[in-house]
Amino acid sequence: MLLVVTACGPDAPAEPVGEGACPITAPTRLIAAPADFEPAEDVWYGFHVFGDDILYTFDRYDDPDREYWRLNRCTGDVEPYAPLAPGLHNPYSLETPNGRVLYGNDADGRPFVLDRFDVAGDDEPRPVLGLPDRPGFVTLPRPGMRYNKFFDFWTSQAEEPIFNAAGVGALTFGLYVHHGEPDVPAVRLSETILAHFEVDATQLLIHEDSGEVHRVDAMTGERELLLTGARYVAYGYDGRTLVWQASGDDIAEPVYLHDLETGSDVQIAVNDFAALSWNRGPERDTGQWRSTADHAVAAMVGPDGQFVAAARVDTGEALAVPEHIGVGGSIAGYFAISLADPVDEVWAFWDPLTGDVREWYRGPAASPRLVKVDGDLAEYYIDDADDFLNSTIWRVDLRTGETTQLFSGIGPFPLRLDDSRYLVHVNRGTLDGPPGDGHSFISPVARDWSIVDLATGVSTPIATRISGGYAIPDEGMVYFDAHGPDPGVWAYPYARQ
Repeated sequence: MLLVVTACGPDAPAEPVGEGACPITAPTRLIAAPADFEPAEDVWYGFHVFGDDILYTFDRYDDPDREYWRLNRCTGDVEPYAPLAPGLHNPYSLETPNGRVLYGNDADGRPFVLDRFDVAGDDEPRPVLGLPDRPGFVTLPRPGMRYNKFFDFWTSQAEEPIFNAAGVGALTFGLYVHHGEPDVPAVRLSETILAHFEVDATQLLIHEDSGEVHRVDAMTGERELLLTGARYVAYGYDGRTLVWQASGDDIAEPVYLHDLETGSDVQIAVNDFAALSWNRGPERDTGQWRSTADHAVAAMVGPDGQFVAAARVDTGEALAVPEHIGVGGSIAGYFAISLADPVDEVWAFWDPLTGDVREWYRGPAASPRLVKVDGDLAEYYIDDADDFLNSTIWRVDLRTGETTQLFSGIGPFPLRLDDSRYLVHVNRGTLDGPPGDGHSFISPVARDWSIVDLATGVSTPIATRISGGYAIPDEGMVYFDAHGPDPGVWAYPYARQ
């Protein structure tokens, strides 16, 4: 579908012509760049996707006359988008019960309500009311928590910061929540928070420096006291349980598994190196608990970066920890652990429920990262020694130890489309981007995108030096192409099986 918007006045420039692609079935240029567009090599151009709406600009982020446009990828409708006025950046959305609300920030990191999609015409940017007049940052909730936008503000500082532990001078922050109404101030939930965890669409857990743990309704601010005397809390996002360590002598303190529904506690360990925990010793992670990706098992990190205890989350049953010298991340129900070897760096994955330990990497020091386990096959990537943004992906047969290189010189985490095709990217360096949310600056990366077919050995390029791209589930991707032969906003299909 095409929509031509005609500008008024004899000397007015031509308005853009939009094309629809819904679903994405073929490479489609949704919007062509203006005829006089001259892209800079090292600059990021604004490109944001919210559902079927695409917000884009062909102006630099710091152009005082920058103009954004709003394109509907399904209908091709396109119109100027005034809420993202010059000086406002980084739009992000909040899904409320009544519709979407768009936020952003100014050059100083102050948050603004930009646009209420649920109220036609309510698109005048206004600062979020009720927030402290000091740098803060946006806390983006997990996908399950809707209706709330959180803002964090540090309320304590330290030269050698202590993290997430009550009563020992750890860093604390204030937490404010806003619900999308530009004329209604944000609600302060607390000023002495050590950690917070989102439980569902409206509920979160808050651990205070007082040692109290509360369940809080983020819509109303109502609280329910769950625990007192908690030194440390870790939530595994299973919806039912949390691990907590009781405050005691700060030398040896018991650790419990707490059932959120019944309120019952089961002791699962003792932290007898408490004085070295939470960045008070040589290892920052000492004393912390980690969960497997399937939320079935929790394990405690001890001195020297090793697991020293593990327990089932459903029963609290203690699990044996194998000999190892270091820990990595988790995939499915496995923990990645490194094993001692006099010559090579060796990594294995450990299934804590069965006790199985299977080696998946043996070779020179490389800090490989596991990305997939499928029966007797595993895949991992290794960063380029000279460029951490690029890497090599390997597949290993766990029965034989035989390795096969899948891709080289690409960014991490290729997207598997089917048994042989992968969507991959090559990083081409960082770009000059807009100011961030008060604590950081945006550092977007230019990428070359392509589809690699392992069965045929053919690599099909999509576009080069892409500064903004978004996946459309089950259809493909939309992206901003500033440097191709036909610059503009594009849609590209890649069916997943």
